[in-house]
Amino acid sequence: KCQLELGSCDVVTAWASGCSWNEALAISGAAPGDLVRTLSRALDGLRQLGNLPYLPARGLDGTVRLEASGIHPKIRSLCREAANEMDRYPVKDMLPFDEAELDNTEESDEDEKDDIIEEEELVKEPVI
Repeated sequence: KCQLELGSCDVVTAWASGCSWNEALAISGAAPGDLVRTLSRALDGLRQLGNLPYLPARGLDGTVRLEASGIHPKIRSLCREAANEMDRYPVKDMLPFDEAELDNTEESDEDEKDDIIEEEELVKEPVI
């Protein structure tokens, strides 16, 4: 048995259709972190559906199965398209980090350490 949470359908559909982040926040009424989680879970579900195999009920060799397993290719294609549209900032995972960005962060960390040392030296009381 599977239960679907339909309360988020409007915002998920709007996000997949290309709405802005501010529009998505207004539609959902949720906190930004909650909305990212909702959209990430929907994106994960779409990716999983888009990757399911398709095994038709009637094989090319004439064999007939009682049930078709998998998902229809058109549905798989639609899931993949929606997942591609939804996979954007802030839902998209921005990893891996850009090496240039990491270099800048390390430099700014060193600058901050130098500033802290200078402040500590200014705060020291003179020795009598």
